[in-house]
Amino acid sequence: MSMLLFYVGENRYVIENSFILQVVPRVPLKKMPYTSAYIMGLLNFGGKPIPVVDFCQLIEQRDAHFSLYSRIILVRDPYSKDKVVGLLGEKVGEIVDLKGSQFNKAGFYLHQFPYLDSIYSDENGVIQHIDIEQFFHFLSTELSHSHHTGKDNHDL
Repeated sequence: MSMLLFYVGENRYVIENSFILQVVPRVPLKKMPYTSAYIMGLLNFGGKPIPVVDFCQLIEQRDAHFSLYSRIILVRDPYSKDKVVGLLGEKVGEIVDLKGSQFNKAGFYLHQFPYLDSIYSDENGVIQHIDIEQFFHFLSTELSHSHHTGKDNHDL
């Protein structure tokens, strides 16, 4: 299965290409008040506002480094092709061919990262698979909570 590999610092992550709508350069975004620190803002994509998540902020509580290889990965919700979210990652661009059977369950569960469901190991270390279904569920829960409380949720 073809997957897009990207980094958060030295850590590697993959998303199945079948969920990727497009990869776009890092561009200025419309800021959104009262959202969690990892919500960077809204991307105008063909006239449609797309929320963009800084995956570095979400995982490591730091902003993504601004570089030539930082990109916004537009991913579709598996259950609603109308729902799209952007993920800002570092060193985005390598395509890898991995099978689902090559990934193993992590052996532990972190409730703050339910979408990091399995790992693959190679000579360069570990690659974590992002479960897009779980990621959209996580975001809908987080954004719904942020919207209802009307405040930043930096401690979630």
